[in-house]
Amino acid sequence: MNKLVFDIGASNIKYAVMTENGEILSRSSYPTPRDSFDNYFDTLEKIANENKSGVDAIAMSTNGRMRVDGDTYRAYTADFLIGVNLREEMEKRTELPVSVENDGFSSAIGEWWKGAGRGSKNMLAIVLGSGMGGGLILNGKSYRGSKLNSAMVFCMISSSDIDMAKYRASGVETAFLMLLYMVSMGKQMNIAEVTGQKVFEWAAAGDEICLGALEKYYRAVAVTIFNSAALLDLDCVVITGGLAGQAMVIEGIKRNLEDIAAKLFQIEGIDTSALGVALDGNDIRFDVRAGELTADANLYGALYKSLNGVG
Repeated sequence: MNKLVFDIGASNIKYAVMTENGEILSRSSYPTPRDSFDNYFDTLEKIANENKSGVDAIAMSTNGRMRVDGDTYRAYTADFLIGVNLREEMEKRTELPVSVENDGFSSAIGEWWKGAGRGSKNMLAIVLGSGMGGGLILNGKSYRGSKLNSAMVFCMISSSDIDMAKYRASGVETAFLMLLYMVSMGKQMNIAEVTGQKVFEWAAAGDEICLGALEKYYRAVAVTIFNSAALLDLDCVVITGGLAGQAMVIEGIKRNLEDIAAKLFQIEGIDTSALGVALDGNDIRFDVRAGELTADANLYGALYKSLNGVG
């Protein structure tokens, strides 16, 4: 029977009625309420009531993580959701069984099940949208970690100044709002006038400020991918999410990965080969793929969780 699937982001709630095979029968979206518990759940309840015909379950993908008890929630973008049991609240309101999945893992599972990661056993998904998220598949199953907290790629270090003991999380350098601020300051424009679409249009036209800001973004993502893939010996890394649909994003990240591999053991003034450093270059070149589901990956991952109980 069909499922009602929610992809709840910081800005919008996307929702779709989907068959068990993943066919999308209908879809729409609504701005995500950010002001209160009641408005948030009243909105989800209203959407559910309008789309319950022929549906036997609800699947939800959203940001944040489940606590170790598997029920209560640690929200990232809405304080009023901290400690709330989303599954119980939605089941009470809709009288349907509900499953809840973290959005990074939803994307990973979706691309592994129906997208660019099909056939892989060990896969990392990097999700690029308003921020950077991730999900990890090991031995054909999602790997959550001892505290259900794995694949926190946004907390990995992407740059540092060791002498000054300063470090910067990849989540800061890959926050798209940060990129928009950098462009607005560089172009001396009001931030309200700078959108993602305009940045990519300006970059395609050769705007140096936009190209420079994007290059820092690509490098931060590439460092995260490189370290993860080197540690885990993955079959592939799938870059998904809304921004993965931009060809220049995929090309820029891959270009920076090649640059990292080429320069990794270069030290100015020192012949590293004399130190016994000899590495097969293929060991540090990874299979990085553009997602096939991109902005819909979360819907498919949430659906899989609803159908199978686990990812």
